[in-house]
Amino acid sequence: MKIIRLTAKISFAFLLLALLGFSFPCLTSADGTALKISPVLFRIEANPPADIWTPFIIENQSDQPVSLKIGYKAFDPQASKNGSVVFLKNGQAIQGQDKKIFEKMQIVDDQNISHDNVDLGPRQKKRFRLRILLPANEPTSDYYFSLLFLQSLQQTDQKNSQENIENQKSSLILQAGVGMNVLLAIGAKETPIGSIETFTAPRFSNTGPIPFTLSVHNSGMHFFTSQGNILIKNMFGQNVGKVIIPPSVILAGTSRTFVSANSSADEKYLWQNLIWPEQFLLGIYTATLTLTLSDKGPVYTRTIHFLGFPVILSGEILIVLATLGYIYLRVKRKVS
Repeated sequence: MKIIRLTAKISFAFLLLALLGFSFPCLTSADGTALKISPVLFRIEANPPADIWTPFIIENQSDQPVSLKIGYKAFDPQASKNGSVVFLKNGQAIQGQDKKIFEKMQIVDDQNISHDNVDLGPRQKKRFRLRILLPANEPTSDYYFSLLFLQSLQQTDQKNSQENIENQKSSLILQAGVGMNVLLAIGAKETPIGSIETFTAPRFSNTGPIPFTLSVHNSGMHFFTSQGNILIKNMFGQNVGKVIIPPSVILAGTSRTFVSANSSADEKYLWQNLIWPEQFLLGIYTATLTLTLSDKGPVYTRTIHFLGFPVILSGEILIVLATLGYIYLRVKRKVS
């Protein structure tokens, strides 16, 4: 088969994933075992036929040997759209056209030997590669999943019901295993297709800071990474503030919502910087959002207005002035 080097983008993101936002523990500890894997996120774009090789390192940071079984677990895209990974329940079909996509993946070492298990001695690290072999007729689709390295599940109580067993396994994965997230886009690269569903701020504020809410929808076939900024101007047209929107992955067919950290909204990805920290507000302000869906566009803009006026401060000043005026009149009368 003709080998086409993958057009892959590998991001070494945080647990927040922060990339870009997709979180999964890269370091876990249980029963004296400490495991680390790097990077914690792969973003792969491939046009079939393709033979994809993506390197990573797994490390045992404990003083005990460990044996790990390799597995794959698909995301629920809708439940994971705001950055926190939620796996599909057992029995649910993976999202995407190829339901046997995991059969086309291997974990191989430097000698190109495939592995289903990994044995690590104390303080040992090993280098592997995730190999994905795609035929020419592989359908266009996205796949979002975690590559997992799990310790034995022998602690599971075999007397429990199947449902309870699965719940225990989900918990045990986080305690005695390690994994990396993989965003795989198969097919010709397309221009991102999306829209700004929501861009709002409080219409009136007595004082700052000003929180913004942003919702972005991906209506295309592949994930994309959006980024941008919010430029704030006062009523005289002067630039008085800027809020940076960091790179953030939007999964295909989903909407991602960003709200300021002081919002109590549930199931939303809280982004600390989506807020203008200005405290003193006076007048009408214009906030212009500029959002790009990839490094090559397209670019979208949206403008909103809000009013800021220090009502409480103004009231306090009026009270002080009224009090001073009253004292002045009383003194004047006595003097007269």
